[in-house]
Amino acid sequence: MEDNKRIIKLGSICGIVGIMIFFGIAVILEQFYWQKIPAKTTQEILRIHGSSPDSQINMGGHFLIGFAAILFIVAFLALMKLLESEKSALSARIGGLFGIIACPIMVIQMLVQGTIMVKLGRMFVTATDEAQRQSIVILYKGLRHFDLGIDLAFDSFFFTAWILLGLAMLKNRHFGKIFGALGIALFGITAVLNIWTAPNPPSFEMSPIVSLWVLAVYIQMLRSAKSI
Repeated sequence: MEDNKRIIKLGSICGIVGIMIFFGIAVILEQFYWQKIPAKTTQEILRIHGSSPDSQINMGGHFLIGFAAILFIVAFLALMKLLESEKSALSARIGGLFGIIACPIMVIQMLVQGTIMVKLGRMFVTATDEAQRQSIVILYKGLRHFDLGIDLAFDSFFFTAWILLGLAMLKNRHFGKIFGALGIALFGITAVLNIWTAPNPPSFEMSPIVSLWVLAVYIQMLRSAKSI
């Protein structure tokens, strides 16, 4: 019992830290840094990605989100342990397993995306003639579709995981019907939007909203660890 308490407490802390990293990189840095950099064409984007300090900031941000995904592995393990202790153990186990599978896919996506951006950006900056630069632009546009595909693979496992975990929460004393139903609705809507616009991401971004719900889940986990 004491071991379960420690695992759930550690997992909730990992989840909270992971969400805070995601907010810091994907939301704050995106809104207050990248959007203020004037880049309207692919050539301008590549020039920014290949120049200091933007290339270091870009790659560092991708590494941090990848690290957050590693923390989520521990968080999913702990949440699965908390939910499977009561009813709906099957949906908790399958949901937790899908969530764990989604995490390394996210790490791969982040490192592939960051590497493509920075490496081709540096190649563009150091290109000696216009023909080379145009070839790099075409290559960059093509390769960016790879990380879009990896992102869809991540979404498939991640959204399914949280919908199943939401089902498990409905009959769990630590969460209940409101918590579970809200999670199912949020991730169900997000999944529909992503499928509808695939392979491109939807114009309406649900990530900040669902991230707040996930943060609430891990905070509730931390509170629940005290009563186990």
